[in-house]
Amino acid sequence: MDLKNPLTFFPLLITANILAFILTIIISKLWNNFYNHKESLHKKEIIGSILILFVNIIIAIPGYFLWLKGIVVFSNSNIFLSFISVFFLMDFLMYVLHYLSHNIGVLNKIHSKHHEHTDSFNSVSLYHMSPWESIFFGLLLTMLTVIFQFNLYGFILFLIFNWLYGVMTHLNGNTFKHSLFVFTTNTFHKTHHKLNHKNYGFYTFLWDNLFKTEMKD
Repeated sequence: MDLKNPLTFFPLLITANILAFILTIIISKLWNNFYNHKESLHKKEIIGSILILFVNIIIAIPGYFLWLKGIVVFSNSNIFLSFISVFFLMDFLMYVLHYLSHNIGVLNKIHSKHHEHTDSFNSVSLYHMSPWESIFFGLLLTMLTVIFQFNLYGFILFLIFNWLYGVMTHLNGNTFKHSLFVFTTNTFHKTHHKLNHKNYGFYTFLWDNLFKTEMKD
């Protein structure tokens, strides 16, 4: 499959994002039904989440053209080593960005949209954010691919993982423990939504532990 071919790339980009959006809602609905969690979902939130879906698609396009121009280069390195590299880089960078988003005025104003879901999550909580937040995340990923040469499929594997992990950490209720080994859970992230100034970690709590920003509910 030639992913550089626009007839392959764009249909795949659009289909993958729409499928992820639909699966996010289905997984959340099934979860809420299974655990009898009540969900509050408003029309405005649905419209906003669809807007973020479109932003997620559009923000990938600059990286595609940088790839065509040879500014972004993917290597033949091991898929899983590339995945682990992106994982740890993004885990640290997202911790830093998340911390700054709560401690710098303009960033906090942008991020506060996501924190409107405080007491409980719903099936679009993962997509409930300012468009600027989606843009920043996309630009951060693009910047990493400009600086480092990852295996293409290792990078795609990370994108799938990032989506799935985001779904998991925005499931309603405190069904999981605070953490699983070094990994965060929906309980960990829900505590962050309540307290704002604790539990900034995305995938692991390593940086929260190191910088003393971890708190158990």
